[in-house]
This record gives sequence, structure tokens and C-alpha cells, in this order.
Amino acid sequence: MAQDAEGNDLGAVGVPITGFAAVQLTGGPTFVESAAGAVTPLTLPAGYEKVGLFKVDGGPQEGGDAGDAIEFFQQGYKLAGDDQPTIVINLAQFDERVRRLITGQTPDSNGMVVIKGLTPDGVFPLFVVTKYKNGWSRRRNGLARVSAVEADQETRGEVNGRAVTFEWIYDETIGGFYRDWLVPPGAAAGAKTAWDVEIEGAPTGGTFTLLVNGTPTAPIAHNAAAAAITSALNGISGVTGLAGITTSGSGPFTVTFPSAAVLTATDAFTGGTDPQVVVS
Repeated sequence: MAQDAEGNDLGAVGVPITGFAAVQLTGGPTFVESAAGAVTPLTLPAGYEKVGLFKVDGGPQEGGDAGDAIEFFQQGYKLAGDDQPTIVINLAQFDERVRRLITGQTPDSNGMVVIKGLTPDGVFPLFVVTKYKNGWSRRRNGLARVSAVEADQETRGEVNGRAVTFEWIYDETIGGFYRDWLVPPGAAAGAKTAWDVEIEGAPTGGTFTLLVNGTPTAPIAHNAAAAAITSALNGISGVTGLAGITTSGSGPFTVTFPSAAVLTATDAFTGGTDPQVVVS
């Protein structure tokens, strides 16, 4: 939707619907470069691990301390203070990855760690993604450390989260505290509005899955008609931000998007001769 006469644009409203955070806890730090961070699907460098689910009200919350400004004798002159940006995420999962993150320790074969402090001393690359209903996504990547962990009180029947505060660390490799992308829908390498989907090898059973900008549909039957493919693609519109997708033909099929997107596929076919789904 374009701006109206008042300059308002409902399509520019950020309504978070999903996202993730990933950390690189081993090996030398690696970061996503400008071009790689601006395309969909996003490919993280080797070694990054996603930290799992967030609480429904525990998505990334930015904060920090701008520090006290430095003032001068001449009135009106100031230098910015010692900035310390932070981001808080309330992690819902509590597994080996999260324990390593918040303690800095790797559990032994019995699942035990030795707690040596309230937070670990190490720094590590952090990548945080928020995806919005309008198809845009925000991506942040930089060097961070855990500065606080606040566990929820354990309440019967409720998710026991851990609000983890990450401090962004100023790093010369990054050129600042962190790199920040705002990526529009369809900002993908090889994105286009029309795709051909063909089932080869005459499978007699199984399913295939289509992925729109990396988001998978529900499994689609090997002998599905165009209407079923359309339904599956539009069924993930709440995540992709792409509705009104159409499919025509009876095999090969032509899938048409309202705006440019990347379509890929996986399959789990049975029978036939080397069956596969080909997207072009």
C-alpha cells in the first residue's frame, strides 16, 4: 500500500510475526557482509547456532545507555557520552545451547555445569532477525556479550523463560556496534514473479514442499492439482507477507506471485524413476 494523502502507509507498519537469534560460540568470529545480509533467503556463516523459541511477549527489545554527555565551557557544545546499546530477548527454550550461552560452560556427559558467575566472560557474534507481517525484515549482526540473565519465576503451566540481555560490543571489524539491515519483501537473489514447477520421474506417492523466500509450505501431495498448490502457498502468507498467489496448468504448473520472490522446493517422493520436483 502506498502513502495516502496524509502521508500514512499501513503497509509500512511493523507488526512482528516471527524471527530468530543465532550465536557463534566457537571458532573465530565471522560476520555477514552488507550484500549477503540484504537478500532472502538469508544464509548465515558456518558456526552460527539458533537459540530456539522466544516467549510470545519476549521478542527482541532494544535499549542501552547513552552515557553522560561531555559538555564544554562554551555553551551549546557537547560530545555524545559513552554509548552502550543492548538488546533483550526472553528465551523460552532451556537446552544445551542456551545453557552454554548463559553460563559459558559445556555440560559434561551427565548434563552438569559448574557455575562460576552470574554471566559468562566471553564475547561472540550475535545475529538477530525480526520478520514483520508486511513482508519486511530487520536484521542485526555484531559482536556481543551476555550482561544479565533474569529467569522467570517458575509457575505451574506457564513457559519458564530467561530474559537474556546482550550488550553490543564496539568492534572495528564491524565498524561500530552492529550492522543493521531493513530488508523489503522480495529482496532476494534471483527473485521473480513467475515460476514453473514440474514433477519429474512419475512418482506414485509421497509429497513435496515449496519454499517462498525460505519459508516452507505444508507438504503437498505428489499428484496435487493447481488449486492445492495455490492453497499451500497462500497458507503461509502470514509469514511471507505474500497473498493472492495463483497457480495455473496441470503439470508443469506456473506459480505467479504479486511481487518478486524466490521459490525453491524439496521432495519426499516414492515410486517412479528418479522422481524430483524442479522449480525454474
